[in-house]
Amino acid sequence: DGTPLSPDWLVLQVPARALLEGDTVKLRCRGWQHTPVNGVRFYHDDKSLGGSPKGTELSLPPLQLNHSGRYGCDGWVSSEWEESALVTVTVH
Repeated sequence: DGTPLSPDWLVLQVPARALLEGDTVKLRCRGWQHTPVNGVRFYHDDKSLGGSPKGTELSLPPLQLNHSGRYGCDGWVSSEWEESALVTVTVH
């Protein structure tokens, strides 16, 4: 049935609404079922956006069209290094 054997330990959350130029957006890297996550790093098209001083959230600067692309995060979850699935973000 295509169900993965293990859950996605990390999930990158982005706003569900349409994203427009000039919006400010917060990305959130969440552990499965609220599992604590440490050492979170965010990525945009495989380029590191750095770690998050707030732990699991990253505020993007006011959006521009070049912020479109694929985002992901990784971090320590339950003593394992895990990566989230990639999320496509489109700025209009």
